[in-house]
Amino acid sequence: EFAEQRKNSFLAIKKIKDQNIPVIGSYCTYFPQEIAMAMGAASVGLCSMSDETIPVAEQTLPKNLCPLIKASYGFALTDTCPYFYFSDFIVGETTCDGKRKMFELMNELKETYVMQLPHSRDEAALRSWTGEVIRLKEKLEDFYHITITEDQIRDAIRLKNHERRAMLGFLELGKLNPAPISGYEMGTRLD
Repeated sequence: EFAEQRKNSFLAIKKIKDQNIPVIGSYCTYFPQEIAMAMGAASVGLCSMSDETIPVAEQTLPKNLCPLIKASYGFALTDTCPYFYFSDFIVGETTCDGKRKMFELMNELKETYVMQLPHSRDEAALRSWTGEVIRLKEKLEDFYHITITEDQIRDAIRLKNHERRAMLGFLELGKLNPAPISGYEMGTRLD
């Protein structure tokens, strides 16, 4: 089942690309998907689930980096990840020095924007993060030669918030006794 779904996902992203829809690949959960939605782009999560490309990555990256970074970079370097292949633009984040180095090198393969994450939860951090989201929006507008309006962003935020509320409502089912659906079923049947 997993192999079949993986194949279907790859075919789906190819179909999106064939329709000339922009594809933004991201390595972080901090990526504001609302920006991609506002511009009519598809966003795909990039990360490695396999260590098969680590040896290729170790030809460039230090061997003491974590396997996730090396495998992710290896898939980008070998162009064997369909999601990376079909992505026009990559978004990363500054969660660690190893990822920063990976994104610096990845920028030589594809346009890569690295979001600077704040390291606290105060007003200064909020201002910093707001500025970072605006810089990303401006970078995407420049890269794709488009304008993303405030109304488009507000519509995307409303849609994503609706989606999040629906997901939270679904997850609340697990609190019922007896639960009508198991946690395993929730995690494997969300398609």
